[in-house]
Parts: sequence; C-alpha cells; structure tokens
Amino acid sequence: MKKNTALMLLAILGVLSLPNVFAEELVELDEVRVVAKEEAKTNGEIKKSRRVIQDELIADTKDLVRYTTDVGIADSGRHNKGFAMRGVEGNRVGINIDGVSLPDSEENSLYARYGNFNSSRVQIDPELVTGIDIMRGADSFAQGSGALGGGVSYRTVVADDIVQIGNRFGGLFRSGYATKNNEWTNTVGAAYKDEKWEAVGLYSYRRGHELKSLGNGADISGAARGVPDPSHHRNHNYLAKLSYFINDNHRISLNYTGQNHENLTDERSYTFVGWRRTLDTTERDNLNVAYEYFPSNGLLGYLKLDYDWQKITVGAINLKGLYRTDGVEDLDDIFDRRMKNDFHRINLRLDSSPLESRWGTHNLSLRTAYSQREFKNINKDIYLFGELDQALYISAVQKPVRTQNIYLLLQDKIMWNEQLSSDVGVRYDFTKLTPRASNVYCQFCDQVSSASTTFQNLSGSFGLDYQINPTWKAGYHISSGYRIPTATEMYFTFLNAAGNWLANPNLKAERSLNQSVALAAENEQGNFALQLYRTNYKDFLYERETAGWRLHTNCDFRCSSPYYRTLFQQAVNIDRAKISGLEVRGMLNLHHWVAAIPQGVSVMGALGYSKGKLYGTSESLLSIQPVKVILGAGYDDPNDRWGLQARWTYLGQKKGKDAQILTYYYDQSGGTSTYPFLNRSAVLFDMYGFAKIGKHTTLRAGVYNLFNRKYHTWDSLRGINLQSTTNTVDREGKGLERFYAPGRNYAFSVEIKF
Repeated sequence: MKKNTALMLLAILGVLSLPNVFAEELVELDEVRVVAKEEAKTNGEIKKSRRVIQDELIADTKDLVRYTTDVGIADSGRHNKGFAMRGVEGNRVGINIDGVSLPDSEENSLYARYGNFNSSRVQIDPELVTGIDIMRGADSFAQGSGALGGGVSYRTVVADDIVQIGNRFGGLFRSGYATKNNEWTNTVGAAYKDEKWEAVGLYSYRRGHELKSLGNGADISGAARGVPDPSHHRNHNYLAKLSYFINDNHRISLNYTGQNHENLTDERSYTFVGWRRTLDTTERDNLNVAYEYFPSNGLLGYLKLDYDWQKITVGAINLKGLYRTDGVEDLDDIFDRRMKNDFHRINLRLDSSPLESRWGTHNLSLRTAYSQREFKNINKDIYLFGELDQALYISAVQKPVRTQNIYLLLQDKIMWNEQLSSDVGVRYDFTKLTPRASNVYCQFCDQVSSASTTFQNLSGSFGLDYQINPTWKAGYHISSGYRIPTATEMYFTFLNAAGNWLANPNLKAERSLNQSVALAAENEQGNFALQLYRTNYKDFLYERETAGWRLHTNCDFRCSSPYYRTLFQQAVNIDRAKISGLEVRGMLNLHHWVAAIPQGVSVMGALGYSKGKLYGTSESLLSIQPVKVILGAGYDDPNDRWGLQARWTYLGQKKGKDAQILTYYYDQSGGTSTYPFLNRSAVLFDMYGFAKIGKHTTLRAGVYNLFNRKYHTWDSLRGINLQSTTNTVDREGKGLERFYAPGRNYAFSVEIKF
C-alpha cells in the first residue's frame, strides 16, 4: 500500500513538473491569458465555469460541492436525491438543464424502508456542461416550483467549448480515472462554427464501481456489514446541437441531450431474508427547437420562441431470492418498478432594447410558458415457481397525475446611475394537478379522489446593488420561493398491518422568503465577499407520524372496542421554519501585496455557517449543513501553462441539540430524541493541478484526503434509514464502518483539443 501511494504521488508531481520539461516547446504570448474562474455574486449565486469543472476534476455532485460552503448532498446510499442548501434538500432544491426542470423524487418513508424503487433525482454528467450555476436562496422567480431553498442550473456544451480561437472546426478527446471508485471516463466531441452554421456533438461514457470506504469493518452480509456493497455503474451521455443563421437577424436551432445510466448493486447489507441485487436505471431525453430574432433597431432587442420536450424514466429492477442449504442462490422474484415523466413546454421570451429615461436605463424582459407533465408508475412483478412456472403481475402504487402549468414573468434590470443598480421582477404561476385513471391494477386508487387541485403562486425578486467605489460594492436581495407537493405526497395511500399511509389532497404549497445583505470587493489585489442571510419557510411540508383510530373490520363480540389505535404516516403542512446564516469568502493575489512574490501566487478562504428552527415542534432540520471552512493557496501561471492548488477543509460536527428527531414509544406517545448517528469534525487536505503540453494537450491530476483521514460526512450519516431493509446499520453500530468516506485517493485526466 505504501509503495502504491508513493508511486501515485510521484506520478502527480511528475505531471505538475511537466511545464518545466516542455518549456521550450511553449510559445510565449504577449498578452496575459484570462481564465474563467469560479464567480460568486452578491445574491448568493456561484458560477462554476467549464474550466473550473475540469481543473477541480469534478465527476459528480459530491465533487461539485467539495469546496462550496453551505451546500451539501442529499445522500441515501444507492440513491442521490439532489442537493441540500439553505437548510433544505431534495425536492426543495430545484435542478434544471438548459432551463428545463428535472422531475421531483417520488418517495415516502414506505418506499425508503424496502428500497424497491429508485428514488434518486436525475444527475447530469459534468462532461455535458459548459457551466453550473448554484443559486443559494429562494429562486422560484427564475426556476418555478421547487427552488424553495435554491437551485442548480446546468448549461450544456456549445461549439465555443471545443472550437479553438481562429478555427472553424474543433475536436476533443478526454480520458480520466479516479481511484475513489475505480471509475474511467472517456469523452469525445466535435464542433463546427462559421458565420452561418454552428454544430456540436459530444459523447461521454463512464464506468466504475462502488465508492470506497476507509472503514475496516467485516465483509459479511446484513446490517452489520462493514464494507460498501459491491456495485458497477455504466453511464452513457449524449449531446447534439445544430443552429443556422438565416440572416443577421434570424436564427433557428435544434438541440438534444440524453443519458442512459445503469448501476448494479449487490446489496449484501440487505436485512430482509435471502439476497437481493438491484439495477437502478435512469433514462433521459431532452429536445429543444428554437427560433430567435435579433432586431437591428427599435424597442425590441431580442425574441425567442421555443419548444421543449423531456422524457425521463427512473427505474429499479430488483432480483430477490433465498439460499439453498448448499449456499446456492435461488431466484424467486423479479420486481421492475418504474416512475415515468413525459414533459412538454412552449416558451416565449421578449427582451427590450436598453430604454433611456430620466429614471435610469431599463432593460425589460417578458416571459411566458405553458407546460404539461404526465407522471405515472408502472410495476411489473415476476414470481418464479421452480424452473418453468412463473406469474407476472402488472400494477401501480398510485394513480397517474397530469400537471399543467402556465406562468407569466416580468423583469426590469435598472441602471439608475454609475453607482446604483437594481433588478426587480414578478412572476405568476397557475398549476393544476389532476389524478387520472390507471390502466393497470391499483389496490388503493379507489380511495383517492379524482378531483383536480389547483395552486396559484406569486413569486418575486428584488435586488439593489450600490458601487461604493471601483472596488467595494454593497447589496441587498429579497426573493421568494414555492414548491408544489409531489403526486406521492398528495395522493399516495397504503393500508396494511405493517403500516398506514394516507393521501392528503388538501396540502398547500410550501413557501419561502429569502433576504440577504452582502458586502463585496474586487480588484487586481483580490476579492472579498460577506453575506448574511435569513430564509423563512411557511406551510413547510413534513411527513408526520401520528397516532389515530381505525375501524376493526373483523371485530366481533370478543372485541372490547370496534376501533383500534394505530400509527399513520401523512404529509402535512407545518406552520413555519426559519434558517439563518452567514458566508465569508476571499482571495488575495499576493504579488500585488508583496512585489517579491511571483505573479500568479494566491491564497483563498471561505467559511459557511447556518442554523435553523422548526416552529410548532421540537424536531430539527437535519438537512442544515454543519460549519465548513476552506483555506487554500496556489499558483496559476500568467500564461496559463500550468497551475497547482492546495486546499485545507474543516468539516464541523453535527451537534446533538441540532439533530432532534420525532420518535414513538410502545405506548404510542410522541417524543423527540437525538439522531443516533452524528459525525465528528474532520480536517482534510487536497492538492490538484494542471499542465499544458504544447497547444493541444492538457494533463490534470489531484490527490484528495492526502493525510488519509478517517471521517464520516454528515450527509452520508443522515441518509441512514432507521427502519428499513436497505441503507441501514445494526443496533451496535458496526455497519457504520461502511459509511466512512474514502481515504487517500487520486484522480487524473488527459485532454486533447485540436
């Protein structure tokens, strides 16, 4: 092990020393190259450019938030349920690709107990994108339903990402490897751009295994298993774009992105009888057809009319069986569970030319859209009886639901003078959810009303920035968010001796109001940003376990009462919740402070802290991130030939008083207790860098958790199911060993552009 570690360190140092070896081959440029870096704005938004994604060797959502404070991952073992920010997670954080929202995760605690469904949010491969925008704070004005605590926007690759300056045609090949999950990534792309045409095509393929753990538990079966369950994933990602300028004023375009992801897991930590293997699948297709108009003069500055189509199927194929006396596996059941979403939308956008007036310069924007989403569940269960006999059952756990939405948005970006600017907008959404008849058997569907439910939501955004001087800027931002309940939260019903779940079609939409004040500075000496924020939530949705009475259908003269006391799970609106916190970020270009230090040397730092409270209950919001501190130092060659960065990260512990959960005891009286699995604080150290060989080849490498620290992340521990057959641990906590993060691990890639 020590020998392999030394070899990997030597390899990385070798990559980082390549600029000196190949210095004679590089062409010196007269101008200093400008490289797009991570950008933080006064409204809480962080923009990660394609260059940052590549240099930081970002391969998934965990890598994406590695050096971002107050943002985490909703991790639940096999299933990644999106992001956590501003104290909320999962469906309360919007995700979109090129402006098209990805569907919510349809899950409740019943699904989580057995793991038969794939409850993951759809994940977009970073190889497909030119930039990722992380908006922290309510953002339904821009993103609609779901952006209660913020949103993540993926912008896909364009021709300029592949075609080099001065060329019309460009090609790309990139290959990378990460030791944390033995994952290989291979990407090929080609693009063309001239005065009339722009075309780009890209294909990426990932294959790898389970995320490693530094735990040293036993390789056994059951909840006490101390090593991760073996898994193997294969991810195919596609992109194709074509646009044509009819003339200087008119352009038409056709864009497509898609993915086909599979992850096969041998669930050796499965706690039910027998064995289980699960193939989680995600299929996504996005198509956009657009017409754009660029007027030469007049009040209208830009017009876009486009149509979006999205089809997503999230599925899980479960293979289950028992062991024979000789240890051979018998396959008894095949459960194929799929959630399907079919989405259509037509959009219109009108932007004005800059309008000069005595009250400043105004840039108006009007947007409207109509969309329809069809959601349905299809389950195909095969029961095997010996080698020849089998039975197939097709069913659904709830009715299909049609969601129709129409919105109207008006925005005005105002430059009052050279110092004062503002951004004000208002948006109205009308949404209608209609349960529809199921064409397959659905046991409890007849107990759910088919009446439509409508929601009307008014969202707004207001920002005010004042440029104190060329360096310093102060800002205030207020925005609102909302989230329509999912089909599962509103309509799912299940009655059984093992548990009861009740529909609640009278749910209200969750609402949020985010306010922040910020002070920022930026010049050639560096940058600095301080932000204080507070988010208030109203009608906060929570799945609540309550004790109630049910009619005993088999009661006779021996019953003391025709009713019996039992527990119900049901989504309810809690009165309100509050999240508040602060973030500090800064970077210094040391050459401008000490002339003897070479140009390109810099230091950075970031701190994020938040706290929250649920009113009307003593429970805690487990999704609030513990304190996180990041310090760093690095060097970027002024001619962009090579660079080396070091990052020191402090991950704070989750305190017991901030991790209270609702529990029920044998007498079915409610109470709270501390969540049993709390992480300890940890300090991590990473190094990563790049080196360019000539004009066409770039090598990148990184070593993470350099000092091999053994630690848990709060995101992984809070995803453990307390009552489940999957992603759980034994009562003695031995299974916690498999939830440790990877130890020292490496990643590297080679990129060739021509």
